[in-house]
Amino acid sequence: MRKIVLLLINLLVIITLNISDSWAENQHKNNDDDKEPLHNVYFKIDQGFTTNRILDQKMSNLHYTGYGGILNFGRRVNREDYIAEWSFIRAQFNYSKPLHGATQVYNPSLGLRYIHLRNMDFLGVFDIHAGLQANIFTDMRIAPRLGNSFLFADIIGEVRPQADLSTSFHLLREWNMDFSLSATLIGYGLRIPEYGVIYHLGVDGGIAIQGYENHILTPSNFGHFSTGVFFNESIGDAANPNWFRIGYIWDYYSMRGNHDLNVNNAVHQLVLELYFRVN
Repeated sequence: MRKIVLLLINLLVIITLNISDSWAENQHKNNDDDKEPLHNVYFKIDQGFTTNRILDQKMSNLHYTGYGGILNFGRRVNREDYIAEWSFIRAQFNYSKPLHGATQVYNPSLGLRYIHLRNMDFLGVFDIHAGLQANIFTDMRIAPRLGNSFLFADIIGEVRPQADLSTSFHLLREWNMDFSLSATLIGYGLRIPEYGVIYHLGVDGGIAIQGYENHILTPSNFGHFSTGVFFNESIGDAANPNWFRIGYIWDYYSMRGNHDLNVNNAVHQLVLELYFRVN
């Protein structure tokens, strides 16, 4: 648990520094109204539909598939030299079942994320940004028909390198396209429960609460990959440059558990992202 607390503290420090930087720049802008703003700040809303495929061997050896939706809220700062994005609510819900349909699983997920990408302007053809994201999320599987052993969850804090590429091309008209890729470098994870049951017999023959399984997450025991392709368009003018992106995201994570009880979760997302300028 100490490692989770440290991850949360580090994330809060990053967020505080970002907010302080934005406040200082806004003060500079207010003191000199004749100058152009140094950055554009946007309120961001994501919504979309998902399909997913889950295997949690603590729950069963069956693959569960289903459909769901996502709803995310955030804040994005665009500058010449960097992009900073803070997602303060990232919610997802899927309803899944196996092929035979005998059991159902409710699969809610909730998290928060901070992304900081620097402009890599050494290539003239593409607009490339690269940096890191800090991500904390929980992914739950709730299976009411399994009785006492109905709740399974992963609580994960991670640091992920990320690269974004933007370009444009002409096909009947001008298209603006973004491509993103990120993968986990290191993190910390908790799995609940440890053996797929909530209770077990204690040493004295009584009932004891089952412990959690925890991991230091590295590429040898954990992989979390996200990639997306987006098309973006402006929905405003020079005075109010709002814009949107529509695209596809593939998000996949796999964690190796004790006793060869692993979890794999693949989610396909069709997403509409709206950006409204607030400064």
